[in-house]
Amino acid sequence: MFENLNQPYQFNNNFKHNARTILLVSMGFILIVLYIQPLGINFLKSEKDGYFVLGAGLLTAATLFLNTLILPGIFPRLFDPSKWTIKKELIWNFWMFINLFLLFTLLAWLAKMAAYTDLPFIRTGALSLLPLILFNLISYNRSMKLKVVDMIDSGKSWLKEEMNAFQKPEDQESVHLVAENKKQAFAEEVERVLLIHSSGNYVEIYWIDRKQAVRKRLFRQSFTNVEKALETSDVMLKCHRCWMVNINKVTRLKRLSNGYHLELDRLDFSIPVSRNWVSHFKQKLSSLELHSW
Repeated sequence: MFENLNQPYQFNNNFKHNARTILLVSMGFILIVLYIQPLGINFLKSEKDGYFVLGAGLLTAATLFLNTLILPGIFPRLFDPSKWTIKKELIWNFWMFINLFLLFTLLAWLAKMAAYTDLPFIRTGALSLLPLILFNLISYNRSMKLKVVDMIDSGKSWLKEEMNAFQKPEDQESVHLVAENKKQAFAEEVERVLLIHSSGNYVEIYWIDRKQAVRKRLFRQSFTNVEKALETSDVMLKCHRCWMVNINKVTRLKRLSNGYHLELDRLDFSIPVSRNWVSHFKQKLSSLELHSW
């Protein structure tokens, strides 16, 4: 049973919310005491009793302000939200009850000594339970709202992950290559990759980064192994013995004096196309509504 007291408890350290709550609690306390007359005390029998209730409301606001807004700022380690537990919450509420009980009792005693009004000390002090109950109810209500919001956000994240899991395989296609030394790797969404070019024992990879800038990386791997890794891709297609392009990034197939060449989006140079691949690319580009010139 006592082990549950060490369970985490959400500590409300929102300044604006606490300030607003203190105002509502103080006003609610004054109205309830005046018109409901808890503990059988009639505070409307004289004008002086009404002023006493107003003073008690101000003391309530000052006490809550000190304990919920000032002390947490002075002792941040003691009121660390990540280390706040049920036990600390109970001790904190008991501390505020003692403060209010003593203040209300002292106020009643001073009023009686000054012949201002005659109120029972213990019952007047017991009224300190009322503002604490109101404060905790409002704080608990906010805590529940935050939990509901967190649950909704978690549900949205879960739903998004589930929807991503059921996306079409082509939507999830990526280019994933591992260097010969096994110490380097390249992984990007296929739609970000522009082309792959053989350069001796290396390959050059052109791709678009997250800032929409064209990047180039020299990667130690044979072009043959790259072909094998991407042989099932419908997007990355070989167009030459040492060139492979993203068919979706091709903007034009043009014929020059030395043969056919491809122009790609975002690139300022063209890529040669072998004779054996010209008809294949014409067919592919025709399906994409691109034409050769």
